[in-house]
Amino acid sequence: MIPLRIMLFEGEGEFRNYINRIRDNPFTPRPDLDNPPYSQEFSPRVMVDELHTFQSKMEMAEYLDRTFTQSGVRREDVIGKDGLWTWLAYLWFDRLAPVNPKTGKRDVKGLERYIYNPGFRRYYRHYVRTPYEIYSLYKDNSSVRILLYSPVYKHNDFIEQVASRQFIISHPNLIEALFILYFDRASGRPKRGAQSRRRAGNIHRFVKVIQQFELTYDIYSLSAQEIIDLLPEEFAAWK
Repeated sequence: MIPLRIMLFEGEGEFRNYINRIRDNPFTPRPDLDNPPYSQEFSPRVMVDELHTFQSKMEMAEYLDRTFTQSGVRREDVIGKDGLWTWLAYLWFDRLAPVNPKTGKRDVKGLERYIYNPGFRRYYRHYVRTPYEIYSLYKDNSSVRILLYSPVYKHNDFIEQVASRQFIISHPNLIEALFILYFDRASGRPKRGAQSRRRAGNIHRFVKVIQQFELTYDIYSLSAQEIIDLLPEEFAAWK
């Protein structure tokens, strides 16, 4: 276990350099950024498990929520601490950028997946903050599984399409409608074809149609089933 920390400016720069170097050499040693001037301890003290493994984004978000709650830390105490999320990505980087056994190289994505960027076009792309933000909003609603089913090192189309749009992510009835339409409870994953642009009534079309509904309906006053009932014929197979 290790105390939760907040990444500082100097530490963010070193972390960025490390990520860029590891693209070419997957076994580049990770720098020690767990001390000043690279990072500072979060207050109050919160202990996190640097060796913890997660099968999904849901598990990671549940772990963080439970850890914060047990330490007396509220959602509003952490959600705006940009460096905290960068440090957690640094702590669990081996899980967020695993070595591909076929190529021998690390599966490293864009920097915004690990270094939190609060810009409106990038904030939702972070691999640690976004799952926690979503889970902490909807942890009492099982529909959140449609967004958090995937591995910690990969965003799915539901996160990309939904978390980037406040008009959807902030309304639980829309999340529930997504769950009813697209989630396969047996497999614990979305139904086949739900994320395919070639399939009628896919998640991309759902977003487009809801945007159109906003012009003529008070969409946020409707229940999940009422929203589903409004959807056009192309969604019939999902219904």
